[in-house]
Amino acid sequence: MELDREADERLRSIVGPFGAAGSGVAISVQDIDGRIVAAAGAVPDRGWVTARRDIVVADLVIGRVDGRGMIGRSLLMAIVESVATTVGALLGPAVVRHDAALAAEADKHRIEAELALGRRIQRSFVPLIPPDLPGYEVASHYEAAREVGGDFFDVFRIRGRAGRLAICIADVTGKGIAAALLMAFARPLLHAAVDHARTPGDALERTNRILVEERRSALFITALCATIDLRAGTMRLANAGHEPPLLIRRGEDPVWLEAAGPLLGAYRRLDLVESSIVLAPGDLVLLYTDGVTDAQASNGERFGDARMLAAVRSASGQAAADVVDAVCDAYHGFQGAMPAADDVTMVAIRRLPRRPRARPTGPAPTATAATSSQPPPMDPAARTAGTLPRSLRAWPAV
Repeated sequence: MELDREADERLRSIVGPFGAAGSGVAISVQDIDGRIVAAAGAVPDRGWVTARRDIVVADLVIGRVDGRGMIGRSLLMAIVESVATTVGALLGPAVVRHDAALAAEADKHRIEAELALGRRIQRSFVPLIPPDLPGYEVASHYEAAREVGGDFFDVFRIRGRAGRLAICIADVTGKGIAAALLMAFARPLLHAAVDHARTPGDALERTNRILVEERRSALFITALCATIDLRAGTMRLANAGHEPPLLIRRGEDPVWLEAAGPLLGAYRRLDLVESSIVLAPGDLVLLYTDGVTDAQASNGERFGDARMLAAVRSASGQAAADVVDAVCDAYHGFQGAMPAADDVTMVAIRRLPRRPRARPTGPAPTATAATSSQPPPMDPAARTAGTLPRSLRAWPAV
């Protein structure tokens, strides 16, 4: 029973009169743990009677009042009950406030623990190790603006189609728990749709159909889905209201891959128009969510497209991870100590440049009179390579 100064003084004023000489009554007020918080009065060592009454506030026992006296038991009980009732009325509001504060603190800790668990579960959805892709490299970055977020991405080999890779990135409108729940629902839908669809546009149409039928909230999803033929380097992509990806070719300025379409969950049909490009060795495609360009400085200015393009140019020709890091460093530096305005996700895929063929280091062969007029036998591996197109020789079978 924690008492502030005012409550302590009022409690002492209640029991104080029993300390008057000759009252014949001793009263003590104890908390729920038996600690005496106020007491007054004294009685002889023998010949007294006792009485006890709990102090109850909002159906909760918070302490008790004990009495001893050289008076009749019924009168002593009436005094003890009166003191208990008065003390309960005095301490009731403070106890209710204290209990409410404890309950609120307990709820806060519970919510924080649940959000931390949700964050760990959501982080487990992020592909930490990209699939092994001979001839390609993948880099990614993800950070939520709150404990949990509504962005997601996935990089995976398409089931049943050798040499085909899928890259998906999406952003649920809004932030926090509601967006995270819709993300957790939509991510496996899109993955399964890609595995069974003929094209990226078909995969987004399938996902949209289920979202429209099952969704019961005002949230929507922007999404971009791309598939890559790893041998040919052909990328097909469909865009449902998402930020257009950036194509960075060797020695050229970055360009946007425009392929507009309505976002998922808003309309029953999307009628998406796909686009297609061929990734040459050294080319890179950067997919991202609007949390990058929407990052804000302390003066409210947005990071924007121009700063993002400048960051990408600064790492042109470098590894996929270097490009992602350059953009991260740029918007973090621009944002400073400002809290994140939105979730941030980036995925970069780069077709690796061809390695130059090793030149022989030994002395050049010299002709001799004993040389046969027939050409030397060709190594079987070299013969096989010589019959294949150069593009297929350059890349291992996938």
